[in-house]
Amino acid sequence: MTTNNLNADPLQPSLRDVTSTAKLFNFNRPVSVTNAVWRDCIDIHSIGNELAVLQRLRHVLFMASSALRNRVSDVECEFRIQRIPSDKPNARAESVILNLHAFIDENDRPVVIISFPDE
Repeated sequence: MTTNNLNADPLQPSLRDVTSTAKLFNFNRPVSVTNAVWRDCIDIHSIGNELAVLQRLRHVLFMASSALRNRVSDVECEFRIQRIPSDKPNARAESVILNLHAFIDENDRPVVIISFPDE
């Protein structure tokens, strides 16, 4: 998983490439999550368990693939996940809304970005 910043635009959030894991959920295009989604919904700093991070990533990608439902491009939709806050690993799961945006980028490639609705 890599981090990049598309176009070095200060208004564009930094992205983390999760394409290799997304292929398990039948994504046939590059998939990225914003760093904010990664920190809040996927990464677990306090327990340092790589398997738990992978399970949380798979949960986000499964819900995103369900929201996409075989649509090809120019799709923007919200989907809901249940997540335990990364900074409170002993807390109860909370419902969080994420945004999936599938589009053709400036190089005519189909891409998917998962973000919070306000990003």
